[in-house]
Amino acid sequence: MNSSKSTMNFIYNALGSILPIIISLATVPLYIHLLGLSRYGIVTLSWVLLGYFGFLDFGMSRASANALARLPEEDIRSRSKVFMTTLYSNMMMGTVGGLGMYFLGGFILLHVVKIEPDLIHETQQAYPWMAAMLPFGMLGGVLIGALESRERFLAANILGTTGNIISQILPLACAWLITPSLTIVIPAILLSRVIFVMSGFILVAQKEKELRIQDFSMEWLKKLFGYGSWVSISAFLNPILDSLNQVVIGAMLNAAAVAKYSVPMTLAIRSQVAATALARTLFPRLSRATHEEAVDTTQKSVGALAYGFAVICGPAILFSFTFLHFWIGEKFAVESGTVAEILLFGAWTNGVAFIPYNFLQAQGRPHVTAIVGMIEILPFLITLWISIHFFGLPGAAMAWTLRVTINALVLLNLSHCITRKMLHLLPVVAMMSGSLLLALLVPMTPLMATTVSIVAFLAFLFAALQLDPVFNETMRKKLGL
Repeated sequence: MNSSKSTMNFIYNALGSILPIIISLATVPLYIHLLGLSRYGIVTLSWVLLGYFGFLDFGMSRASANALARLPEEDIRSRSKVFMTTLYSNMMMGTVGGLGMYFLGGFILLHVVKIEPDLIHETQQAYPWMAAMLPFGMLGGVLIGALESRERFLAANILGTTGNIISQILPLACAWLITPSLTIVIPAILLSRVIFVMSGFILVAQKEKELRIQDFSMEWLKKLFGYGSWVSISAFLNPILDSLNQVVIGAMLNAAAVAKYSVPMTLAIRSQVAATALARTLFPRLSRATHEEAVDTTQKSVGALAYGFAVICGPAILFSFTFLHFWIGEKFAVESGTVAEILLFGAWTNGVAFIPYNFLQAQGRPHVTAIVGMIEILPFLITLWISIHFFGLPGAAMAWTLRVTINALVLLNLSHCITRKMLHLLPVVAMMSGSLLLALLVPMTPLMATTVSIVAFLAFLFAALQLDPVFNETMRKKLGL
C-alpha cells in the first residue's frame, strides 16, 4: 500500500467533507431566519424521504464501485459496460422511484407529519419538485463511485464539494432574492442536482476512456445485482434507521420539533468527516486485499479512528451547548443542547462502525450488514417511541445513540476484529463516557465550557499519541518528527 498516496486520498476526502460543513454552519441560521422553523423542518423531511426512496438504487452504485475497483484500468470495454449498465439501471429505477415517492411520500408528508395549516397548500405545490430530485441523486452515486474506484479522490471531491456548495447556496439565494417559499427553495435544490449530474458525467467520461452509450450488459447487470441486492437492503435501512427519529418526532410532536432535532443531528453526522474520509479511502483497497490483509488494516484503522475522532467529539460534547447558544440563540440551545451532547457521542461510535461496515462490503459480505440492519429495526422503533414519549427530544437522541453503539460492537465482532489488539480502546471509551456525563450533569458558563473543552482536547490528544501506535506514527510523519 502506498502510504503517501493513501494519506493524500484521506486528506482529499476529509477536505471534501469539511468545506460543505463550513458553508452549512453559515447557511443553516440563514435558512431558519428566512424560512422559519416549520418550513426548514419540511425541507429536512424532504431529504429524509429522498433517503428512504434511495433504496431503489438496489446497491448498484456500491456494486459498480466494487467491480470497477477490481477491474484493471486497461480493461476499457469491461469498465464501460459496468459503468453504463449501472447508469441506465439507476436512471430507470430513479424515475420509477420518483413516481412512487410522489404518491406515497406525499401521503406521509401531508397526512402523517403535523404541518401548520397555512403551510399545507405551499407544501402540496412544492412536493412534486422534491420527488423529481430522486433520479438525479441516484445518478450522482454512480458518478462518484466510478471516480473513487480509480482512487481519483481529488476529482471526486472537487465534484462532490462543488455540488454540495451549490445545493446550499443556490436555494438560499433564491429564497432571499425572490421569496422564502418552499415553491422556490425546493426547485432550486433540484436545479443544483441537475448541474451536479451533468458536470459529473463529463468528468467521468474524461477519466474512463471510450465510454459507449450502447454498452448495456445483461451479464453485468446480473453480477452487479447479485452483489448490490444485499447492499440495497442496507441502503434502504440505513437512512431509515438514521432518520426515522425525525419522522417519529414529526408525528408525535410537530414540524418545529423536527428542526430543533435536525440541526444538532446534522452537526453530529457532519462531524464524522474523518470517519467518512477514512472509510471512502479504504474501500477500493479493501476490495482488492486478501482477508488477512483486510482484517489487519481494519483493526489498525479502527484504533486510529477511535482515538483520532475522539479528539474532536470529546471536546465537542462539552462545548456543544455553548456553540448552539452563540450560533443560533439561547432559547434554541436550551431546547437542543442536550440533544447535541448525546448525538455527538453516538456520532463517535457510529463513525467507528464505518470501518467494519466497509470491510464487510468490500470483502464480498454485504449480506451481513443487511441482516444486522433488519434485526435492528423493531427494537429501535420501540425504544425510540418509548424514549420520545418519556423524555422528548433528548429521548430520541438517546435511542439513536444506543442503536449505533450496539451496531458498532456487532459489526466489529462480525468482522473478526475484536481481539486482544482492541483492548487498548478501553481508555478512550472511558474518556468519551466521562465527557458525556460531565456535559449532562454539570451546568457550565460559556467561559467554563470553553476552558473545559480545551483541557479535554489536550487530554484526548495526549491519550491518542500515547495509546495508539498508528495515530502516533501518522502524526510523527506529518510533523516530520
